[in-house]
Amino acid sequence: MRLNGMKMSDKMIISEDEYVIMKEWMRKYIDEKCIFRQGDNWEIDCREDKSFMAAKRNTNLLPPPLGKWYTWQFYLRRGCFDFTFNSLLSQMFIYQVERTIGHFNFQLSGLETAATPMLSAIPLVARNFGIELNSFLVKKEQKRYGIRNWIEGQIKAGVPVLIIDDLISRTSSIKQCNDLLTIPYDNIETMDYVFAIVNKYTKHAGTESYRSKDRFKGFGNTSTMYCDKIPGKKIMYLFDCDDFDLIKK
Repeated sequence: MRLNGMKMSDKMIISEDEYVIMKEWMRKYIDEKCIFRQGDNWEIDCREDKSFMAAKRNTNLLPPPLGKWYTWQFYLRRGCFDFTFNSLLSQMFIYQVERTIGHFNFQLSGLETAATPMLSAIPLVARNFGIELNSFLVKKEQKRYGIRNWIEGQIKAGVPVLIIDDLISRTSSIKQCNDLLTIPYDNIETMDYVFAIVNKYTKHAGTESYRSKDRFKGFGNTSTMYCDKIPGKKIMYLFDCDDFDLIKK
C-alpha cells in the first residue's frame, strides 16, 4: 500500500517524517468526512430537520431549546470503522506512546462504543511491532442477564490500564470509564495518561481564546496536556480543534 508516495508495510517502525505524512492524511480525512457543519450537504440538512445537530439536554424527553444547535460536531466513528484510518491511528498511537510514556507495560481499555474499534485495531497493529497489548471494553451499564458483566474481554491482574477514546471533551466518556474501572474494582490501577484522537477539551474550541497558553498547564508539548476533569491525568492526543476548519465558510 502507498500513502502519498510512502510505502507502508505492517512491519515498519515509523519515523518522524512518516508520522507527519500519516498525520496529514488523518487530518484531511477527519476534516472532510468526520466533521458535521451546519449547512453541509450530508445525509440530513440541518436547515430542514430542526433536531439535526441539536445541542445536548439533561433529558431526552424535551425538544432542543430554540436556537440551541451545534454549528459543528465531530463524528470520528466514521474513521474508526475505516481500515486505513484505524491502521494509521494505531501506528501513530504507538509512536506517541514510545516518545511520551516510553514503555508498553500497560493494557488498553475504553468505554463502549466509540473505543470498540480502537481496542481491536491497536493491539493487532502493535503485535506487528513486537508489542503485546491486552485490551478490554467497559460497558456503560451492567448486563441485566447471563453473567451480568461490566467488562467485555479479560482484565490482566496487576497490569495498569491506559484509557482511550476517539474524542475527549468536558463531558468525556474517558472520565466515566475511569470511574467505572476504579470505583467498583479497587485493585485496578489506571495510568497517569489517557489517549484520544481529538482533544476538544475547552468551551472555546475553534476560537482565538482556545489558542491561549492557559489551556496548557505545565506542558510545552502540544500533544499532551493535563486533564482537570480527572485530577492527575494527562491527555495524549493527535489533534485539537485548531487543526480543522470548524466553521463553514
